[in-house]
Amino acid sequence: MVGISNHIVVVKREKWLEKKIARSRVSYLISRAEKFKNIDYNLSRRYVELAKKISMRYRTRINKRLKFTFCKKCLYPYKSDRFRVRIRKNRVIITCLNCGYRRRIPLS
Repeated sequence: MVGISNHIVVVKREKWLEKKIARSRVSYLISRAEKFKNIDYNLSRRYVELAKKISMRYRTRINKRLKFTFCKKCLYPYKSDRFRVRIRKNRVIITCLNCGYRRRIPLS
């Protein structure tokens, strides 16, 4: 056995690059979910589910603008006939008509 050694090569992960890629994929998946919500509702829900899993795995936040496009509980994208918006006592209340979850957002 000539030339064989027991050295282990450790490759360091570039976490900043992984997070950057994860953020771009999350935004891409949510934009695809918005595009397909009127065509295939279950497929768009799956896109949102994958985006949430990616953001949790790489510990990145979903952009606030994108976060309000789907239900936090059932992960279905808001479609025009599947949610209701009300304003009461200095807060916006978004009600998902799929699962009944109410998201309360302060106005101030």
